[in-house]
Amino acid sequence: MARTVRNPKIDTRTARARLFERREPYWTVISEGCALGYRRGAKGGTWIARFRGENGRQHYEALGAADDTRDPDGLTVFSFPQAQARACDWFKVKTTEQAGDFIPLDRPYTVADAVEDYLADYNRRSGKATDRAEAAVGAWILPDIGSIPLSKLTKRRIQEWHQRSRKYRRAFEPGRAKRRSTGQPTQAPKACAAAVPQQIGSSQSSKLR
Repeated sequence: MARTVRNPKIDTRTARARLFERREPYWTVISEGCALGYRRGAKGGTWIARFRGENGRQHYEALGAADDTRDPDGLTVFSFPQAQARACDWFKVKTTEQAGDFIPLDRPYTVADAVEDYLADYNRRSGKATDRAEAAVGAWILPDIGSIPLSKLTKRRIQEWHQRSRKYRRAFEPGRAKRRSTGQPTQAPKACAAAVPQQIGSSQSSKLR
């Protein structure tokens, strides 16, 4: 088993409890182009992986809940070492894909998969705001609904997600200028609200062929 990279800010439950709540994850670099992030919310945190492709494009994967309030089970709740191992498995998949090999899914097709396919298509069509879209996805979509199987993504869930995003944005509106200086997306909910619904139909049909 590969050595676990440590980060005293997020590798224990006690350390994570001292962190401020924010949309941008606290990142730990695992290797070049690969990082594990922890996003702290009001009811605990979640893990997210980030992979930088050869073209510089960022890819994100929601990994599951952190063991902030529940003991890790390795299925839906993960400790820091478990999340890191899960992230490394995903990094291997992305590295293989970068080499031009197709990796068939052995799990349900998720919102994260759909968004990634959407961004890839957008990039192929010479998207003019790729960096902004990827930053918005990483901050607003993946940590919240990225792990949901696309087949279970209902209209109600999308509406609830959008309401949560709008509520969070309003709460931080006075610091809008400050967030811009740190690169935090300020208009992500509005910009990304259409991305998931738009991709549902096309992605589901393409995966069923």
